[in-house]
Amino acid sequence: MRISLKTGGLLKRYLPESAEGNAAEIDVPDGLSILGVLEHLGAPADGNYLIIVNNSAVPPSTRGDVILNDGDAMSLMPPLKGG
Repeated sequence: MRISLKTGGLLKRYLPESAEGNAAEIDVPDGLSILGVLEHLGAPADGNYLIIVNNSAVPPSTRGDVILNDGDAMSLMPPLKGG
């Protein structure tokens, strides 16, 4: 299946080389959860990321349960820092 993936900050390193800027269309196996996509990308599954799927934030406790579908949009953002 194909999903669109956006990243922020240093998380851009998990995008494929074909990415344009901080976004890419990626192919992943059917039936993957959010954690499965992170594993597929080589990103640590226990990272303190903000993850948004189709404009809804996904809490860390449900990331293994949310299954992505073809055409979904996922954003992977680093935690916000203030100061």
